[in-house]
Amino acid sequence: MQEIQLGTRSLTTPLQELHTLAETHLTNSKAANTKKAYGSDWQQFVQWCGTHSLESLPASEETFVYYLTFLSQNRKASTIKRKMTAIAQRHETANYASPTKTSLVQGVWNGIQRTIGIKETGKEALWLPDLRQLVQVLPPSLIGKRDHALLVIGWAGAFRRSELVALNMEDIQFTQDGLIIQIEKSKTDQTGAGQEVALPYGSNPMTCPVRSLKEWITEATFTTGPVFRRIDRHGNIYDRLTAQSVRLIVQKYCKEVGLPFESFGAHSLRSGFCSSAAKAGKSEHQIMKQTRHKQSSSLQRYIKLGTIFEDNAASGIGL
Repeated sequence: MQEIQLGTRSLTTPLQELHTLAETHLTNSKAANTKKAYGSDWQQFVQWCGTHSLESLPASEETFVYYLTFLSQNRKASTIKRKMTAIAQRHETANYASPTKTSLVQGVWNGIQRTIGIKETGKEALWLPDLRQLVQVLPPSLIGKRDHALLVIGWAGAFRRSELVALNMEDIQFTQDGLIIQIEKSKTDQTGAGQEVALPYGSNPMTCPVRSLKEWITEATFTTGPVFRRIDRHGNIYDRLTAQSVRLIVQKYCKEVGLPFESFGAHSLRSGFCSSAAKAGKSEHQIMKQTRHKQSSSLQRYIKLGTIFEDNAASGIGL
């Protein structure tokens, strides 16, 4: 972990307190999940080096080339890139030159990307017709009402799973036009500036985010705390759902309607909204406003998927 260097001089008590506070801010400079992933990546590199009697800190460029080659045998390019970043940061915080930036390493890395490809294969998008299928098989139980709200809110708001399970009743405001949800912190808002997501009334009651959420919280009878909570088979309500639960809920109903459930996950709600909105002719600006994407480049694969049959050269030529 990076530390603020004090040198050899002693600090007064007020400065020592400021130093401690600054260390805390430094610790919080990255999201918890990012720090966890980087820590795991570094430990894996240390263990690999130990197995082969190689020095991990500082690591030579030859050592890193061997490690990259090892990773390329069964890792995706995106995973390898993250591991490279973790190892580079560990060297830099220890005041060593990063072995990841030499021309030799970059040459090998470019070759690996050409060999294994850089395409990311994510979960399938859950299109609007798919969402309609899912909500039609929901049970009339308390669990069914919770899952109805979770699926429709997650889809219409293009929420990440972490954002969905983090929602509290205090974040929700019902208005004449629909629903406003306040997101306190998210992947693209780590500093907690806050973001608002507006969900209008839907024309179809089955996929209306406002009606489905009202029905859920009315049945659940709570007014504060987590919106989406665990429920046992007897209808007892417990604590907040985990992010992993969102994937399981999506896959459960995908399986029930005959979709290849293993191809879907929590992100299918978000990507399904983006692709469906693009297909419906919504502008990139409108979609980004709802999804809270910071860069349009992150949205392009969804827009491409939603508009792939528009102005297609194979259409209308007599096939």
